[in-house]
Amino acid sequence: MNDLLKYAFRIRAAMNKMQREITIEMQKQFGGDLTRPQFYLLTLISEEQPCKITQLAQKLGVRPSTISTMINRLVDGGFVSRVYGQNDRRNVLVSITDRGKSVLTKDIENYGKVLEKIIGALEPNELETFTKTFEKMVTIQNR
Repeated sequence: MNDLLKYAFRIRAAMNKMQREITIEMQKQFGGDLTRPQFYLLTLISEEQPCKITQLAQKLGVRPSTISTMINRLVDGGFVSRVYGQNDRRNVLVSITDRGKSVLTKDIENYGKVLEKIIGALEPNELETFTKTFEKMVTIQNR
């Protein structure tokens, strides 16, 4: 295995572990009604509402039926609303509700608190280097 591939696996393992630790800490400290994937979907809906289920599925790289199942749970919980097209019931638009906005705002605040705790352990120069490196990696991926 070449060195770049070794680094890639180390980065992947660290990112997965970090996300798991954040999720555990969020549940421990703040509880919540939604899973992390549901929060992610709610965030996408809030950014692009109203949006079609097919668009959401495409953004997440999953089948529309998978998104429909998640949307059903969000609708049942009162976090999003669903409107069917007048001419074609397959044309479904979803939007975030006031309850969804409130829960999302609270989650973002709580997520920030957890991240502050983690990144607060870094020295200012480490934090700056990490942030610049991570931002660079994101721009490379989006080319």
